[in-house]
Amino acid sequence: MKIKLLTIALFTFAIHAGEKSHGLENSAPLENGTKLEDSTNNLKEKFNDFSEVDGIIVDRTITRLGEDFYFFFSQSLNESYPNLKENLTVKERPTALSGSIIEVQHSRKPIFRTALSPGRRQAKERAADATRVVGNYIIRWQAERLFQDTYDLDHDEF
Repeated sequence: MKIKLLTIALFTFAIHAGEKSHGLENSAPLENGTKLEDSTNNLKEKFNDFSEVDGIIVDRTITRLGEDFYFFFSQSLNESYPNLKENLTVKERPTALSGSIIEVQHSRKPIFRTALSPGRRQAKERAADATRVVGNYIIRWQAERLFQDTYDLDHDEF
């Protein structure tokens, strides 16, 4: 009995759905003004413009030791390079034997890695080392980018 009622309901629904056309295909376009297809180049330019998020140092540390390193590193880097346009990430992986392994990344590429045992003084010294290494890396990376052949591929496609 339930199966018959279900099939009758589905059959009547299919008949009514076929009869009523909402006319969306023939109605006026939904956009006000220019079509979305015509504005894709403008949207791509806005999407690829990263000028609003330059010079960020992302903190992905977990422990107090990592937070100390991040504090000293970001303070030192901002003092040494106030107009830095590159985004960096500081990641921490706590270990049972050596305290924490700290890694500084640029575009998901590790550029500095060190192991920190507990001690605030050591975090400050390693942050100074990381600032020096990151500064040298950024200068070298910018020079390589300037002389890179980008005839076929863009910088981020290599």
